[in-house]
Amino acid sequence: MAYTSPAFGVKTQNHHEIELESDNQDSPLDFNRQASASGASPSFSASTSTAADPNSSSNYYSYDVFINHRGPDIKKTFASHLYRRLLLHGVRAFLDKQELQEGDNFTSQIEGAIRTASIHVAIFSPRYAESYWCLNELLLMLESGAAIIPVFYHVKPSQLRWTQGGNSLYAQALLELETKKTHENKPRYDSGTVENWRNALSRAAGISGFELDAYGG
Repeated sequence: MAYTSPAFGVKTQNHHEIELESDNQDSPLDFNRQASASGASPSFSASTSTAADPNSSSNYYSYDVFINHRGPDIKKTFASHLYRRLLLHGVRAFLDKQELQEGDNFTSQIEGAIRTASIHVAIFSPRYAESYWCLNELLLMLESGAAIIPVFYHVKPSQLRWTQGGNSLYAQALLELETKKTHENKPRYDSGTVENWRNALSRAAGISGFELDAYGG
């Protein structure tokens, strides 16, 4: 669904309502780019006892909103602006580099933030599907059952829906991940994982969200 207003409201379980719009503010260095450069691969487990326990001393795992995004596309613009607006209105939001705690396992922190957030904002930008981090986060967001608000940032929902073959950015990105090899010339990602990513993108495409191009965003 396309909206005609350049601002929209987000309500959390604490009944905050925030008006959002894009700008060109600066933000921290791109965490996703740093992780990709290191060759690390995210491994999200099926459960996180620390994150699920509201009485745990690790309270930094509890968030209202999780912002799922591809850093090189929008971290210095839309994502960082959204993060600041949420904080300004008293909403605890998770934006990777801003919230990760030094000395702790960052994969567990990301998983904990996803599992405790009552709302997930998934920002689908042109290079989103190039990132296995983004795709694995999307899988966990869908698994959690919490509300997901898709933001289609210079992409169309149809690009998420049709990723098997074709020349769209998302189809090409998934094909590249599917054919990527390890140093031993073995597939880096098995066919089941890639199929799960495709299905997750297709499900997200069917959720009512916001197309920024519809109003010049």
